Amino acid sequence: MPGSHPVPPSFRLNTLPAALCAACLSMPLPLYAADSEEAESAPLPVIEVSGQRGARALHDPRPGSLATATRTASAPEDLPQTISSVNVAQVASYGGRDLAAALAGVPGISNVSDTRFDAFRIRGFSSAGDVLLDGMRDDAQYIRGLGNIERIEILKGPAAVLYGRGSGGGVINRISKQPGRDAFGEVSATTGSYGRLGAALDLNRPLGEEWAMRINTGREHTGSFRDEVSGVRQYFSPALKWESGRDSWLLQFDVEEYDRVPDRGMPARVTALSATGRALAYALPPAAPQSFFGAAGRDFIRDTTMGLRSSFIRALSTDWSVRHSISLLDLASDFDNTFASQAYISRTRDLTQVQRSRFQQNLQQRNLQTNLELLGKINTPFMSHELLLGTEYGWQKREPRLWSGSVAGTVSLVAPDNRAGNDAQPQPWQMNYHRARNLGLYAQDQINLGAQWKLLAGARWDRFEIESRNQLAKLGIERGSNALSPRVGAVWEPIAGHHLYLSYSKNFAPVGGDLIGITPDAKGNVNDLGPQYSRQYEAGIKSDWLGGKLSTTLAWFQLDLYNRSVADPVRPGVFYQTGLERNRGVELSLAGEVARNWFIRGGLTQQNAKVLQAEPQFTGKRSTGVSGRGGSLFLAYAPPLGWFAETGLIYEGARYVDRDNLLELPAYTRWDGKLGYRLSTAEYTLAATNLGNRSYYASATGVTQIVPGAPRSLVLTAAYRF
Repeated sequence: MPGSHPVPPSFRLNTLPAALCAACLSMPLPLYAADSEEAESAPLPVIEVSGQRGARALHDPRPGSLATATRTASAPEDLPQTISSVNVAQVASYGGRDLAAALAGVPGISNVSDTRFDAFRIRGFSSAGDVLLDGMRDDAQYIRGLGNIERIEILKGPAAVLYGRGSGGGVINRISKQPGRDAFGEVSATTGSYGRLGAALDLNRPLGEEWAMRINTGREHTGSFRDEVSGVRQYFSPALKWESGRDSWLLQFDVEEYDRVPDRGMPARVTALSATGRALAYALPPAAPQSFFGAAGRDFIRDTTMGLRSSFIRALSTDWSVRHSISLLDLASDFDNTFASQAYISRTRDLTQVQRSRFQQNLQQRNLQTNLELLGKINTPFMSHELLLGTEYGWQKREPRLWSGSVAGTVSLVAPDNRAGNDAQPQPWQMNYHRARNLGLYAQDQINLGAQWKLLAGARWDRFEIESRNQLAKLGIERGSNALSPRVGAVWEPIAGHHLYLSYSKNFAPVGGDLIGITPDAKGNVNDLGPQYSRQYEAGIKSDWLGGKLSTTLAWFQLDLYNRSVADPVRPGVFYQTGLERNRGVELSLAGEVARNWFIRGGLTQQNAKVLQAEPQFTGKRSTGVSGRGGSLFLAYAPPLGWFAETGLIYEGARYVDRDNLLELPAYTRWDGKLGYRLSTAEYTLAATNLGNRSYYASATGVTQIVPGAPRSLVLTAAYRF
């Protein structure tokens, strides 16, 4: 069986203890003897962001401060770049358990995820390698749960100056739940449509004056309106925190398993073919929304992730501190997956039958990252500086092993027979090993020029190296590249509560740095190309209204993805880096309290993502998976106790499924809402998504994998706090 091939024992036994030892060495205990009177009296630097509890925090969508944009706690109005924040408690109340649910309706984000892993377009560009957990890289291929997540911060535009390589559209940073000084606990039970049933526990306890622990755990079964599709998710996340009032140390561990039947969606209908049998036009899938094109009873995906993170902060003086962070992520992903690979049969030209493929996978990935940072403040008579100097080292191993086999027969495009057949035994298809190393050096200066002006400047140098081996062909290859990523920005407050800003930032994506790995036997010069780059110009205004209770952001941006590879029209396998893709847009967001106990959140993006320079067949086409406009608007009534309610709309504009722009998914508007009752120690919530029961398509990864959105769904949650 493919799933029976584990990672070599020596690798697991060597790397995990090393990470554990590094985390334990971060403990502050040996440092007591070095304390001075000055250090003992110095306050703890405020560089960690903790979530608020209670009804008001649940419905007020504005965070107190954000850390993703600068790696330091910063007020949103002082940041010369657009950043959004999603309260995960809000998402969970509607039954959302993954990133796709959390990011629905966030302006500038389009969902292109499938059943195997998260994937989004941020301001028009892929975010496959731009997902973070507490500021540390989390770019493995899996569906991320939200059980231990407090909120999600989305920085729009290039962020390489702080986080290294990426596509440049932005970063998605999940902020985990952390222990606090207050004793609290919450147990909840959930039931809902399509057999949903689950329970969760969130327990926080102080352990003396300086120590605290927090445990989050849960398990949930979910069904689906799609035939044969279901899943079980379970997680366990303990955390330990020490705070002396001057220094702090946080140790976190996560383990999560998500076992499910893969749903790769439905194929479109071919409406025109060329003389050579190439599809020239498509129509939307003709099958019923519940139709399943996999192999019932055989298909499965099982993702098991383990994470260990340590963060230690040491105060050197009143204004200076050092922070050391280390993160280890381990992913094991197995699947047996049958899916539609072509929406018609080539031989005999039958457009009513669908060809399918079967793949088995055993994927092992491990990410190890460590950061050492110096943070401090320098005050002068005319200005003050908040400095960040850091170095990052990362090591990643990705080992995808794939088997493929033929699928006996074909299935109907309209009414597929999803019973597993007697297919040929899968044979080895890809047995690869990829290893990546990166070293980054970065510096940032946040300059305060008084009451009205703030400047931000930063730069980062990266060295990225990739090594790949094709185990079947016995081939190997190594490549390396360097890049410098700058960022500058200014914020001006001409009128109290209104901040004008302007910024420029740059990103890079080296060969083999997105989905870790390159192809050893690739023809031509594809492995020898330099990094592709992205740059963003952004201007906007961030304002506070109604006495500071309501906040708005209006931004204009131009984001270019350039130096892209373009195939030579004459010489096969030869590429030039002359490609350019551009997205221009305007984004408006608002959040806050419009009247006593009445809260509003939402936003809208109008954008135009197009391919400007590429192969002739792609030049002038719209970017795949990117809608021209999208956003959301929700209004909530949320007093501290008693009845509460919320309702709102999520809108997603039309977007193309393929690079040729042959099939466009129609725009849709989804109406959601919830009603509940809150007591001092208990809360009951009934939530509904797609109240209007509208038919729509949620995402697509190609013309043969189009996923319909769920019809009206109900979720009932009962929570008890103690």
